[in-house]
Amino acid sequence: MRARGWLGAVAVVSSLAAMGGGCAATSNTSGSGADSGTGAGSGTGGGGIGGLSGIGGSGTPVTIGTLEGTVLAPEGTIPISGALVYLVGAPPAAIPDGVYCDRCVELDSGTPYTTSNADGSFSLPAYATGQQYLVVQKGQFRRVRPFDVQEGSQPVSSDLTTLPGAMDKAGGDDIPKMAILVGAWDDIGESLQKLGMQPGSFDEFQWGFPPNPNDPLAPDKLLQDPSVMNQYHIVFTPCDSSDGIECNYAPSQEAPVQQNLQQFVDQGGKVYVTDYSYDYIRQTWPQYVDWVGQTSSFGSACLPSSYDAPATVDDPDMQAWLAAQGVSSFTLEANWTMIDKVNTVSATDVDGNPAMITPKVWVSGQTPSDGLRPSTISFEKGCGRVLFSTYHTEGTGGPGLLEQEKALLYVLLEVGVCVGTPIPR
Repeated sequence: MRARGWLGAVAVVSSLAAMGGGCAATSNTSGSGADSGTGAGSGTGGGGIGGLSGIGGSGTPVTIGTLEGTVLAPEGTIPISGALVYLVGAPPAAIPDGVYCDRCVELDSGTPYTTSNADGSFSLPAYATGQQYLVVQKGQFRRVRPFDVQEGSQPVSSDLTTLPGAMDKAGGDDIPKMAILVGAWDDIGESLQKLGMQPGSFDEFQWGFPPNPNDPLAPDKLLQDPSVMNQYHIVFTPCDSSDGIECNYAPSQEAPVQQNLQQFVDQGGKVYVTDYSYDYIRQTWPQYVDWVGQTSSFGSACLPSSYDAPATVDDPDMQAWLAAQGVSSFTLEANWTMIDKVNTVSATDVDGNPAMITPKVWVSGQTPSDGLRPSTISFEKGCGRVLFSTYHTEGTGGPGLLEQEKALLYVLLEVGVCVGTPIPR
């Protein structure tokens, strides 16, 4: 029997590693964007900032200044890699409140942009002076602030480049709308708050005592009603079991729940699942992943005890991001399931065209008896994404952030990656 909170920070490192690239940009001109080799560039042609200030006679933007800064996580110290940073003359369109297909951002020609490095740093060219809007975005995390651009090198305060921890659309802050199906053991909400998410910035669906099916935050409201699920961008289904001993939590077996999750992801939603809740993936998207010990029986792949596994980071961008923070090795602690293998599946892409989809392995773990196995994986389905990790994501409740909790942040950002072809960086 496992107690909630007992696993502590064990679970979060692997989780963070798991999901994809960040928000990127595409140019809406027929020409290709210029690339400086550092991620900075613009679409060709005139004016994204207004007027022709800073535009050369050939129509190529002329750099008259450079903005230097660092993109940080909501808690204010963790660097964010691959964030999109750009200048515009007016605030960008609002991010939709509910599930939607997040196509890569289209920037007007002449718009200066860049992406942050592994250590969060960026150097953004400016083509015009004066009042503009600085946009910093990673997935559905976005901060928009007015900025007075001047000639020459100009430092940017971290207040302007720290991703928001709460929604404030009027003030220029967006975060993804997140729903957590509260599990018996994996308190992911605690880790989110340690990562800088403010109280009330996510909704927790859980049964009260006595259970009240009319409670708007009852788990059945989220799982059974697509109009509720579709209010969110990300749905977390962390580790759970119905009686604290057996891996037999029933909702993932129910056809309406499976259908709602499938439709949510196809429309652009992100679903994040951990260890004992693995049947949400096996029952809903049965072909993508095989687990050690699985049979036709529900819950058959849940292990009776946990194991620790030294981690191998399979994604080079995540490896560089961890290295920038001085993390060269870590252990995936308290794994309660084990992936046998991932499979290539004949499916359709975001445009409905036939495609062969193979889950991406972000982190693997050296298991005690079965060798190196995938530990954090994700796959695309329709316009959305599904993530799974074999371990918990919760922290110990202590004041500091462990590597696995930082990894949770990485996953939250990468799960929100846009779909489409970004400008190369």
